[in-house]
Amino acid sequence: MIGQFFILKKPLHLFHTVLLLAVWSISIPIVLATESPLIQLPGKISAQNVLVLYKQHNALSKQIAKYYAQQRHVPSSQVVPVDIWKSPKQINQQKFETIYNQLEPHLTDNIKVILLTWHAPYRVDCMSITSAFALGFDKKYCSHRIKEDKGCKKTANSPYFNSSSHLLWQDNPPIRLSMMLSGENFEQAKRLIDRGIAADSSQPSGTAYLVRTHDGSRSTRWPIFEKFSQIWGHRKGIDVLYIDDRKNKDGTQIQNKENIMFYHTGLTHVPAIKTNNYLPGAIADHLTSGAGIGIKHTGQMKAFRWLEAGVTGSYGAVVEPCNFPEKFPNPQVLIPSYLDGDSLIEAYWKSVQQPGEGLFVGEPLARPWGKTQAVLIDGVLTINSFELDSEKTYFIEAQQTESSPWNRVKAKIRWHGKEAKIRIPNASGKRYRIVENLTVS
Repeated sequence: MIGQFFILKKPLHLFHTVLLLAVWSISIPIVLATESPLIQLPGKISAQNVLVLYKQHNALSKQIAKYYAQQRHVPSSQVVPVDIWKSPKQINQQKFETIYNQLEPHLTDNIKVILLTWHAPYRVDCMSITSAFALGFDKKYCSHRIKEDKGCKKTANSPYFNSSSHLLWQDNPPIRLSMMLSGENFEQAKRLIDRGIAADSSQPSGTAYLVRTHDGSRSTRWPIFEKFSQIWGHRKGIDVLYIDDRKNKDGTQIQNKENIMFYHTGLTHVPAIKTNNYLPGAIADHLTSGAGIGIKHTGQMKAFRWLEAGVTGSYGAVVEPCNFPEKFPNPQVLIPSYLDGDSLIEAYWKSVQQPGEGLFVGEPLARPWGKTQAVLIDGVLTINSFELDSEKTYFIEAQQTESSPWNRVKAKIRWHGKEAKIRIPNASGKRYRIVENLTVS
């Protein structure tokens, strides 16, 4: 694979927006309101679809989980402790399956995302813990399935690679995407969560840096980088730049840069990352062997350094993956998916063809390119959305509290081309959801 450009088996949506409609929803905070209701609309995952796990008897993990649930409005019943507080950097298959079985009552059809609010354990035998939670523990996702296996090997592909979320959720059993959110202290985790929320529907304009470095072994993605930059150029407010940085042996051209939205490179340690300004929702990673091995500052640079520098999502391997491009994020899938309105966790997961040995870290619900806005003024809730289908019909339901039932409310829905304009008078609910009317032929 070194020096070769591989062809994706599924078409990329580079020039159109894919709108996915399903029974789960996205929550959007309303501006100009004292008590901001949430809008759930069909098509995207939301806080209602997240199971937040924290380490039992671990104060930092619990504090992060509590803050995340509070800020993202995750139902309290979906914040759950797990008994791994004494676990080391990795756990074995038996321990993982015990934990997973204990979580079964919480893994309802509504749960699409599992968020881990700790930084160890990060590995389950030969898999990353985020991949184990998402795909189930299976050695087909490992390079070395038995002790006798040696050398560099590829693994099984993820069924989510370059796929559509609504198809994935229909699998039996469904795949629940997983991500780790933590920090060396609460303030680091808090800043990460706040960045993710700030990213929502921000419609940012910025730059994607796809960097080929002097480290040839870790720059095997460069043909993908170069080709994609030629295809994309400048679209939807994002400049995709291929940077040949091979002449920089000790430094990099990517320093003191503003408005970075994507940064993908390959080095054991990436210099000057704290000199740059990263937009809320930014994603960055570096191809190397051990970026997912914990949070410490020893050895190769860890993915958590990106988060500390101001990035919202990153990725790193937890075992020696070798330098197969398939085992690392592919911006040719990631960038179009993110800009088409996917959340960070959806876009990032679908960009890795073989993620079994890779750890996803960051704030999963960040969604910079959401296409719905809502405003509450004088008790009238107005929702403008490009994420509904004008050929379908919808009704609106309200919920007064987290545990109260949903009740249908009076609303007017009008269409202006592809934009739906929804007006809800006397809007006093805590949450509102737009529901597709399936009884209409």
